[in-house]
Amino acid sequence: MTLKPAMLTIMYGRETDHSLVGDWDGDGVDTPGVFRGGPRLKAAGECAPLNEGRSRYTTDNANRVSLVIAERYGTSYAKFVNCHKQWDGSYYEEWQTPTRIGANGMATVGEPAAWHTYKTPTGSYAVTESFGVYNPGTDLDYRQLNSQSKWGGTRGVNYNQYFEGPKASAADEDMWAIARAGDYRLGVVINHNRPPDSEIVEGMGYAVFFHANKVATAGCVALTEDEVAMYMRTAQKGDRIIMGVRSHIFY
Repeated sequence: MTLKPAMLTIMYGRETDHSLVGDWDGDGVDTPGVFRGGPRLKAAGECAPLNEGRSRYTTDNANRVSLVIAERYGTSYAKFVNCHKQWDGSYYEEWQTPTRIGANGMATVGEPAAWHTYKTPTGSYAVTESFGVYNPGTDLDYRQLNSQSKWGGTRGVNYNQYFEGPKASAADEDMWAIARAGDYRLGVVINHNRPPDSEIVEGMGYAVFFHANKVATAGCVALTEDEVAMYMRTAQKGDRIIMGVRSHIFY
């Protein structure tokens, strides 16, 4: 095949412009154009590893990715970082705050998490639904808790799922009682060991939430109620949360 030289060369714009071709005026004829960026990019901060391909876990191209970073195993103290995608596809640090996780720290990969281990699971998880005693305004699926609200920890049909009715055993969580005590006044479900991320495996952990009351937990991620409300107001279904010890989740 013989390559022919270009019929027309156009010199226009800046070195940082992106050249485009399209039918801009709807006349059926493609013409050249340029894209000259968008708003000034914001600093990546703690979100830089996501942009640099150094995250061991997927962002799944989510609009927002929250990071829960512990500096070592065995500590219940961690950092919560909310990363928001910019016009060029990179993430910037929207806000961060200290957080508390499981009383026994982060679980290692494949180790059972939450409730009986008091460890927070490691990995990347979807965020799709929320709950509480009031809705601060969220695009996540929202469930208003009531006196019958439970979360299943008893092995069987309700394991790691919401249900209403009497507890089958002490392993089931009384969400209403916990809400009245403060923790579940607002919460977001982290889809660990449950759809859409995975099938439910009994014994691998349940009731992993992002909730109010910033103290050491049984495996959840805890912020203040105001911080949970701020997260919920900007969250969308399909956002993700990546959790783990820094030396493990980042290369």
